[in-house]
Amino acid sequence: MEPWCYLPNPWRQALIDLPHPLASTLEEIRFRVDRPVYLYGGSWNQPLAHPSVATRLSLGDIERIVEVLVEHSLYARVDELRHGYVTISGGHRVGIAGRAVIAGGKVETVRQITGLNMRVARQIKGVGETVLRQLWVREGAGSWLLAAPPRAGKTTLLRDLVRILADQGNRVVVIDERSEIAGVGASGISPFEMGCHTDVLDGWPKPAGIEIAIRTLGPDIVAVDELGGEEDLAAVAHARQAGARVIATVHARTPEDLLGRAAFSQAWRQGIFDAVVFLRRDPLVGTIDRIWTQASAPLPAQVLP
Repeated sequence: MEPWCYLPNPWRQALIDLPHPLASTLEEIRFRVDRPVYLYGGSWNQPLAHPSVATRLSLGDIERIVEVLVEHSLYARVDELRHGYVTISGGHRVGIAGRAVIAGGKVETVRQITGLNMRVARQIKGVGETVLRQLWVREGAGSWLLAAPPRAGKTTLLRDLVRILADQGNRVVVIDERSEIAGVGASGISPFEMGCHTDVLDGWPKPAGIEIAIRTLGPDIVAVDELGGEEDLAAVAHARQAGARVIATVHARTPEDLLGRAAFSQAWRQGIFDAVVFLRRDPLVGTIDRIWTQASAPLPAQVLP
């Protein structure tokens, strides 16, 4: 289901009424207090123009939208809120701008929400074929890291790799901490084709989910989104030691961005990943910029601390 179907009217109907060329290429919907609602595609943006939609949002409008998105149970979503987002069914993430409430030096929740960024999750079949041709076939099976800046197609590519590899007979376990890869959510059913040999651990923190997957589900491949620091990488190393391959994503634009972080530099030197696939948005989201492999193109020594 498209994410705008979870919005209250008049915004829901206005978005349903969008012409197909806009709706089919829509990537983000931005709601900001005292501003028009803006629509963003890969190379375009424009305000949401509809007779029933006001030209500027009020704080009350934002509060009403949030209440509907969280199904009138903001307290139940406090863990997501402290990380600056909520996830809705279908794998769509809504980023949140507002005032942080700090307790004990940590963000407790977000109050006075002034902005929302609704990101549209889509399944694009076939985007994983090029990676498979260049890595799986040419280099052999291994563990891969998909690296890119935000909105460059990391999760879309990961989702398609899971589908293809699972349909080839590999037992894949998806650790879907934020319900964005498979988008299972409360329904228990993924809106995406994830392959017939895929299991999803929905809402599990990555380290705990990887541990459970290795202990109980016997994966050939573990798939995770947005690796963080040492704890996540230690869990990935554990999966490798247990004999599973890992496909993961991380925010990074260049080798220097990635290996400037000590944890990832060490992981590369230890051979936890066999290849890093760097993506870019141009000319299309998910375009492969370069592929580095341990065997044929080791990362340059000057970027290693």
